[in-house]
Amino acid sequence: MKILVISGCSGRQKHKPLNKLQSEDFCSDALLNRRKEELRDYRELAVDMYTGDEHQYVITGLQKARGRYGRALMDLSIVSTGYGLLNESTVIVPYDVDPAKSCVLLKASHRLRQDLENLIAANYDLVFFLLGGKYYNALALHKNPFSTEEVPNTIPLVFLVGQTHISRIPSYLPNYHAVQLDPEEFIEFGGNRKAKGKVFKKLCEVACRDGSHIFEQVKQDPQQLLEIVRR
Repeated sequence: MKILVISGCSGRQKHKPLNKLQSEDFCSDALLNRRKEELRDYRELAVDMYTGDEHQYVITGLQKARGRYGRALMDLSIVSTGYGLLNESTVIVPYDVDPAKSCVLLKASHRLRQDLENLIAANYDLVFFLLGGKYYNALALHKNPFSTEEVPNTIPLVFLVGQTHISRIPSYLPNYHAVQLDPEEFIEFGGNRKAKGKVFKKLCEVACRDGSHIFEQVKQDPQQLLEIVRR
């Protein structure tokens, strides 16, 4: 079993210099490289840069699962409003890109889709999407799903979503599974900034306690996920 976890970045970052990267810095490679050099004292691995609650829950779950079953079980990639798709070990500097006020994410969405397709095609058995609505809006999978040549319909894609964004997931396709938290559960698990990460963390804890077959259960029937974490 090889699992891919795709999570979103967080606005909270480890370093807070006054000259963080801004939207315009991502419009030119030359400018971006110069600005990154200016911020070289604030470099961190992507996995360590983000300090938001949901990200911390994801990392805790990831570490527990890897500690129990080995590093090779699970890979993590992070979708960033500035950088696009990041491997957890990519070195980055702080940035401040508000997708509500910037077209950076939308401009990068086509590249993001391609990068996700290429990544998922790299022989994964199960993929978890732990993203917010802004990313699903940019990806527009409900209008244009991933290419089946790149992402075979034998790979289950599990999307943890709230009620607001379930329509963004093309669940009519056999390998797209929207696992929806009902409003009460969504609040119970911490709302927008915590819920998906907290559910994933609990799933990893159950798998560490009961056995790695828990992930196989989710692969076979993703809708069992919430029942599993309620145990």
